[in-house]
Amino acid sequence: MCITPTVGNGYFIHFERSGIVMRCRKRTLREAEKTLKSMAEDSIVDLPSVRFYFQPDKILILRKPNLTDPKYKEPYIC
Repeated sequence: MCITPTVGNGYFIHFERSGIVMRCRKRTLREAEKTLKSMAEDSIVDLPSVRFYFQPDKILILRKPNLTDPKYKEPYIC
């Protein structure tokens, strides 16, 4: 478990719990510390693309769909 500064004044969070690796990027150190605490203690961990439900006997991983408009997927105008 660690918070690592990244290029562009951001912070990358890496945490492993019950064999599940959770990763996320946040803009401020305060947000990063709050997210790391949530990853360690909460039974429901909500990340931008995945939500984890930790229960005593099982773990549910819910992957969120990408709802980006296809018009904006290509960053360059062809």
